Amino acid sequence: MDALKKDAEARLSSFKREADRTRGAILDKVFHKDTGGDVLWGLLHIKIVKCQGLRNLDRLGIKNLITKRKMDKSDPYVMAFIGDYRLLKTRYIDNDLDPVFDEEFYCPVAHVATGIQFKVKDKDVVKDECLGKYFLPVAELLRTVDDTDLESDPNLSPGDLKRVGVHKVVELDQKSRHGTLEFFVEFIPTRMLHKTMEVPGIYFDETKGNEVKLYMNADDDGSSPVIKYGGPNDDEKTWTPPRLWRDIYDKVCEAKQFIYVAGWSVDTDQYLLRGKELDEAKANGKYSPKIGELLRDKAAEGVVVNLMQWDDQSSNFLFPVSNISICLLCPPYDIILSIHSFSKGMMGTYDEKTRNFFKDTQVNSRLFAMAGGETNTMLEGTTKKMSFTHHQKYIIMDTPKKNGEGRELFAFVGGIDLTEGRWDNQKHPLFRSLMGTHKGDTYTKCFNVGIDCGPRQPWHDIHSAVRGPEAIDLAMAFEERWTKQGNAGELVSRGRLGLDDSRGLENAGGWCAQLSRSIDSRVNSFDPTVKGRMSATKRYEDIAEWTSVTEKHATSAKRFETAAGTELTFSRCLDSKKGRLVDNSIHMTNVHYIRRAKHFIYIESQYFMGSSFMWTNESDAKCGNMLAAEIALKICEKIAADEPFAVYILLPFWMEGIPGAGATQGLLYYQRLTIEAMYLQVEEALKARMANSADYGLKVSDYLNFYCLGNRETTVGSEVTGTPETDDEVRLSKTRRHQIYIHSKMMIVDDEVALIGTANVNQRSMDGCRDSEIMMTSWQPEHLASKESIAKGDVHAFRLHTWASITNQMDEKFRNPSDPECVKAVNDIANKNWETYLGSDTVDMTSHLLPFPLEFKDGKIGPRTGLKDGNFPDTNAKVMGKKSLVFPEIFLT
Repeated sequence: MDALKKDAEARLSSFKREADRTRGAILDKVFHKDTGGDVLWGLLHIKIVKCQGLRNLDRLGIKNLITKRKMDKSDPYVMAFIGDYRLLKTRYIDNDLDPVFDEEFYCPVAHVATGIQFKVKDKDVVKDECLGKYFLPVAELLRTVDDTDLESDPNLSPGDLKRVGVHKVVELDQKSRHGTLEFFVEFIPTRMLHKTMEVPGIYFDETKGNEVKLYMNADDDGSSPVIKYGGPNDDEKTWTPPRLWRDIYDKVCEAKQFIYVAGWSVDTDQYLLRGKELDEAKANGKYSPKIGELLRDKAAEGVVVNLMQWDDQSSNFLFPVSNISICLLCPPYDIILSIHSFSKGMMGTYDEKTRNFFKDTQVNSRLFAMAGGETNTMLEGTTKKMSFTHHQKYIIMDTPKKNGEGRELFAFVGGIDLTEGRWDNQKHPLFRSLMGTHKGDTYTKCFNVGIDCGPRQPWHDIHSAVRGPEAIDLAMAFEERWTKQGNAGELVSRGRLGLDDSRGLENAGGWCAQLSRSIDSRVNSFDPTVKGRMSATKRYEDIAEWTSVTEKHATSAKRFETAAGTELTFSRCLDSKKGRLVDNSIHMTNVHYIRRAKHFIYIESQYFMGSSFMWTNESDAKCGNMLAAEIALKICEKIAADEPFAVYILLPFWMEGIPGAGATQGLLYYQRLTIEAMYLQVEEALKARMANSADYGLKVSDYLNFYCLGNRETTVGSEVTGTPETDDEVRLSKTRRHQIYIHSKMMIVDDEVALIGTANVNQRSMDGCRDSEIMMTSWQPEHLASKESIAKGDVHAFRLHTWASITNQMDEKFRNPSDPECVKAVNDIANKNWETYLGSDTVDMTSHLLPFPLEFKDGKIGPRTGLKDGNFPDTNAKVMGKKSLVFPEIFLT
């Protein structure tokens, strides 16, 4: 028996060594590039301490000539880069050759790097000048575990990275007369970062004792295949889909104290109810289901109704009503080329219409614009106000407790605006509802078609709601914005109402939640106590045992390294840019959960752009959010470990707008570069796996797939009343098809956590200083994923419901998304639907999932097979996109 045991242990040890060898070979190929550089995958914690003895470049500068200040000195600030990617930028300090910054930064990284370039610059009137540089080689931050580490910790594997820190005082440009820079940098590899459900180091903490609802579309008619889940046989519960706009109507009607509404767009003429429910409410309801009338009547009862909407500068009298002006000044989106009224605005947000509707009512309706930077010229500031938006969408109100004893908070947050075109369900009609449920709400932006001819633009979206302590944080988020840009005196006192005590609002719903945002101090009034919270932490000097090192051109240098999983203590919960406080926690949250992923990731997003540092072209574009790189590296990590893993990403066919227009083509171009970079990274790992194991025939589509949705209808039941006149109307009246527009902003990881909000996967949403965004992350602590299995709670059921709705079937393979059989099943459904969607026969499509119109073959990305001339169906627009010569990438990405 002992001999058999020893033999088994020897076999296991041999197997582990071989697995480690294969894993190491693959990771070596992925993380150490032949072109030079290594992949830094983890977190850089950087502190810029101070500079001393800097040169004075302002002595004879333009600023002295203008201000006539003879003793003016340089106005230094510090930046740090990996290649073209900027990691940080400090505030500038006026008139100081010995500036003390003491600014800390936490920078997630997944970059190929040769090192970190520090630049000290002088802020100037015309052009900032360089005061000096220092380059920190990446080799100083990368240390692998040694034999001693492996012996002391059996969980370590050869090649695992250590946590490494350096603290230096260095001569800039290796010249003492240029002054010195003091800094601290530590690199923490992903394996040593927090793996908790709560995201550490961000503004809002986790809350417990919540009840959460997850919504698909503004309405859900219950016609999707039934979802059974829970228990050993997956049959203990049945998912009952909630109905968003019905719930919003009911909750607003119940409010007695206050209703707060934050929106990108609010159309006062839209109805929250449709069909028989609308008729019933009109006939017998106490309150109108029309949005404007409902809020007006609640305010007239004495309920405090505060509504804040993005101020679209194109809808006011200062904006020239000209299509040329629209295209030149507002590049983020393309609109159908027709003259827009002032009230609707270039973006169709109805902001002026909303303002005018509530003008003589008791509703506090405010339009808030984004803000330019303090150092921007008037033109730059105006351009930023017009180009970047308040994109948050959430509603908070008081509501009766379920037991009827007292009041509590209820909040909605997600991607669905209270405006035209958003009401839809899983049937996504094209022509059959033009005179029915969509009469007066026939919305289309993808083709030049009229409301009487159709097709309407079907809409797929995701939203969520919460009852409990998390609603306090949503109320705080509203109050902070209103206080900064509005009138704090118009806010209710939640303390007086007993609605500010998290313990008093806890319930038995069993959900945890955590709020995150993209916003900065130009448009948000952060809690003033946050600065105290940001400083009351351990100093970096106390982290570990330091070893002094000798370095030429450094007056002081020391380092530490450890393989032990020491805790990272965040010294701040907000980022900083140019001295402004920045909440970019949506980006941090997405990165955190991608790194936690064990089995699969499912994403729905209106845009998918990022990680420009890994693009084959335009790598210097300011689109550095990490999500694409993080997903690709997570897949590579799983390929190296020979563990099943799958990523499913649902996007629109093309972004809203005429597909051949310059801005739309530019958006498609940057999105294609993002997708291509991911494909190439994963393919590299697959080639390394096949070269170092017996595996063969592996494809990128075994792990990573992109999809979209589409619908077709026959003429049966059509409610078209007009005669086709435009080219698009004539063409679409024959093919009778249209993409189902993906407007969702959701990520589900391992069916244990749902990230739902207003942020797309692009730099505008993730940056923190561009569009303002909000997101709620929710999970059930009793239903978490393990190494062996995904979670099987309500997030699991909701994801199954979504998949069953877009495919019109509940395939049992959907229960295990990381299984290659599930990947194959989903792709088979999409490919079959692709043939139907492109086919010459017009049919009623009940299954809507389609493959994305790009495909990856033989190491290259190109238009999907079946597309004529590489164009989108029914258009002359290229699916590959084209770089715009007019619209800057900062506005498109």
